[in-house]
Amino acid sequence: MKVSVIVPVWNVEKYIEQCLKSLVNQTLEEIEIIVVNDGSPDNSQTIIDKYVKKYPKKVKSFVKENGGQGSARNLGLEQAKGEYISFVDSDDWLELTALEKMYELGKKENADIVICDMVDHYANGSEKRYNCTNYDFIYETTPSACNKIFKRNIIKNIQFLNKLWYEDFNFTTKILLNNPKIATISEGYYHCNCREESTMNNNNSLKNLDMLIIMNDLIEYSKTNHIYDENVFSFLIFHHILITSINRVARHSGREKKEVIEKFIKYCQTHIKDYKKMPFYVNIPKNRKIIAKLNYNGHYCLSKWILHWSSKLKK
Repeated sequence: MKVSVIVPVWNVEKYIEQCLKSLVNQTLEEIEIIVVNDGSPDNSQTIIDKYVKKYPKKVKSFVKENGGQGSARNLGLEQAKGEYISFVDSDDWLELTALEKMYELGKKENADIVICDMVDHYANGSEKRYNCTNYDFIYETTPSACNKIFKRNIIKNIQFLNKLWYEDFNFTTKILLNNPKIATISEGYYHCNCREESTMNNNNSLKNLDMLIIMNDLIEYSKTNHIYDENVFSFLIFHHILITSINRVARHSGREKKEVIEKFIKYCQTHIKDYKKMPFYVNIPKNRKIIAKLNYNGHYCLSKWILHWSSKLKK
């Protein structure tokens, strides 16, 4: 088996048909599609059963009690037999040649991971392509597990954390910390259906604190395995907490947002006291340096204002 595709399913009856259709019609023949129904309350299983019946040698269905996307993916990992592993969210889809091209490149370059670009699709019909394959520092690429294929033996015993947001970031970063060989293909093979209820579009300030649990777990993992790198973790905290998490929560309207942002700021001040001296800082764009400085010193409202008006000016 060349590639195992793991698809966690929950409440996606409107979208799963497009996802499964893109997978069963992949030009790479030797694949298995492992669909894990995470206790979905809708009619998703009826659609899954239709594809199992039509493609019994290709589509495998598993049903479990609801435990979150991480637990569904972990069950898929237990069942996977492919040389490479692919993760596809059940409301997204792939270009029909995606797995063939990525697998061929992986074999050609003996790569542990192959990364492609992503295309976001919005409800108003607009779309935006993300360049995930042009970077100077590997940790600059998106931490999503979905625009990559992973050699199964590089994953080893790494699993997704359960019932936590940002579990993709944790899973992918653990693999990157092990210094895998990476190949990239600059094509928008992975298509994302950007729904309003997604994690990135949330208004749940307190749940965003999962990022601190995720980051602490990464630090513990790296130290336990003797692969801790101060520059790497300064970059990760700088990018994912000091800028991204604080700016995301600053847009919220809930009363908890101030408390959450203050915890983020304290975490950053504790873990990256001298981030300006870290090697990665030289290559950070000037505007991000300004936002980072403002957030670090508690002026996130000013950051929010600057980001709001800069986005207006770009339109």
